[in-house]
Amino acid sequence: MAKAASSRWQMRGLQGRVALLVVLGLFASMVVPGWIAWHSLAALTERIVIEREADAAVAARHVEYVLQREWRRLQEVAAAPEAQTTRTDAALSPRDEALRNAYLQGELIERSFVTDADGRVLAQDPPLQPGAEAVIPASRDALTAGRPSASAVFSTPNGDRIYLFVPIKDWRGVPIGVAGGEIDPASPRMIAVLREQPIAQGGSIDLVDAQGTVVASSEVQRRGRRDEHPRLIASLMQSGTSVRGMCTSCHDRSKVDVEQVIAMVPVRQMHWALSLREPETATLADANRLRRSLFFWVPLLVVLGLLFADGVAQSVLRPIGVLRRAAERIASGDMDPAIPPLGDDEVGRLGRSLEHMRSALKSSMDAIEQANTTLEARVEERTREREVLYRQLAERDEARGRLLRQVITAQEDERKRLARELHDETCQTVSALAMRLETAVARLPAGVDNRPLVEARTLAVRTLDELHRLIYDLRPSVLDDLGLWSAIALYADRHLNKQGVTVHCEFNDVEGRLPPLMETALFRVVQEAISNIAKHAHAEQVLVQCGIRDDVLTIEIEDDGEGFDLAAISRPTENGHGWGLLGINERVEALGGTVLIDTAPGQGARVVVSVQVPPEAARV
Repeated sequence: MAKAASSRWQMRGLQGRVALLVVLGLFASMVVPGWIAWHSLAALTERIVIEREADAAVAARHVEYVLQREWRRLQEVAAAPEAQTTRTDAALSPRDEALRNAYLQGELIERSFVTDADGRVLAQDPPLQPGAEAVIPASRDALTAGRPSASAVFSTPNGDRIYLFVPIKDWRGVPIGVAGGEIDPASPRMIAVLREQPIAQGGSIDLVDAQGTVVASSEVQRRGRRDEHPRLIASLMQSGTSVRGMCTSCHDRSKVDVEQVIAMVPVRQMHWALSLREPETATLADANRLRRSLFFWVPLLVVLGLLFADGVAQSVLRPIGVLRRAAERIASGDMDPAIPPLGDDEVGRLGRSLEHMRSALKSSMDAIEQANTTLEARVEERTREREVLYRQLAERDEARGRLLRQVITAQEDERKRLARELHDETCQTVSALAMRLETAVARLPAGVDNRPLVEARTLAVRTLDELHRLIYDLRPSVLDDLGLWSAIALYADRHLNKQGVTVHCEFNDVEGRLPPLMETALFRVVQEAISNIAKHAHAEQVLVQCGIRDDVLTIEIEDDGEGFDLAAISRPTENGHGWGLLGINERVEALGGTVLIDTAPGQGARVVVSVQVPPEAARV
């Protein structure tokens, strides 16, 4: 069952690969024109947005043009001389005439007026009720600026108003008042000016102040709202240049009812921006239609490619299935069934080649099986011989280790015997000789030359000291009494400090005692290393470190002496070089440990001995 499922999976895998290759071929043939079409749509969309920016710029210039004409009319009011005679109903003063013209001829001005330096209204046309708006505070800013200006939106009893100002100066050029015009941002005049530029249905042209409030709009219901694109307004106010964009790239789509194309242009001489907004569905209708066409045709072509690929795959799957089943039988070891003819195409030639391979492989496997039988017999025989050799080698190594330990034990016993005989016999004899020489020197009459006896006594005392040193080297009593660590420290101090060598001994977690045989062997290793330093190294500093970690004892002896060529003395010579290192290696090997020697001429020497100690000994 599992085998059949695996076969179906392989068939589907081949079919899928063929289908994938066909689809990839179709996709490759469509990707270039699709890429061109997609980028063309993006370029078209960008061009449409740029055109909306140009339309916004035209609308902004028109608003600026109208405002410039209003300011020129107010300039005429500011330049007109005030009448010095009492005005009659039949005649108007030049200033009043200019006020009347500004009101009547202006495109945006709903009322023209003149104020003094304190903002009090001196004249206006058309006149309001007495006392209404007697003071216009915003006119003081125009006097301070000294040039034509526009105010922000002010709330008045008659509704929101915008004021245009032109300063009135005396003969010295000092501002003494302003000529102003009042604009209703919701008036039909303002809406007509904003609608001068045609826009798509559902769009609008807005005048927006720096805080993002719609001051005036071609759509009356938008006036007073907050503009939906604060980022674009902030960018325009910061850079002073026009900006454009779409709701899809400006903010979250859920925050707007309709996705829009936005273009904003600054209005010169006023801290405002003109915003042109149109629905994306109207502005980008052609581009969206082309995009939807691409989204429709591409999946359709992919489906057609898959159907074509499935047909192509089925035409080659049947003979390949025969070959696959034959290959599986061959792989499982069944070489008997022959592969049927599959035609003269590529698959048929492959079938014939596979049949030839099957027959040749069957013959080879028969020969290999016979050879394997013979080879297995030989391998079994060689294995038995190797096991015998390994066992003999292990026995030889064990015997060698046992013999080495016996030799070391015999050496130590002989050292003890020699030390005891030297102490009990030779030392006693030399000591008695020294005492008799001392007595002889004391009994000599005055005036007799006693130098020969004194020299003999001195020589006897020196010989006694050398015997004591030799006895200690043969078997230091401190090794038996206090243990390995005290013996190492005392031996290093006696043999190196006398030569002016500074010795540092560091013992970490080694307060316990080791087995006697191990202590003796390790002491002889350290003794040999220190003797080599004293004789050959010419060192100034020597460091001896001992420590036990994880039941492994490590002894490290390092000096800053002359060092030596380790390869040159790898084997002992007739003149005695190398025997000490050989003894160190043999003793450590007998304990089952390792020795590392790191040295080079002129770079000192470092000997590291590592030995496994019994756990109970490490915890003592």
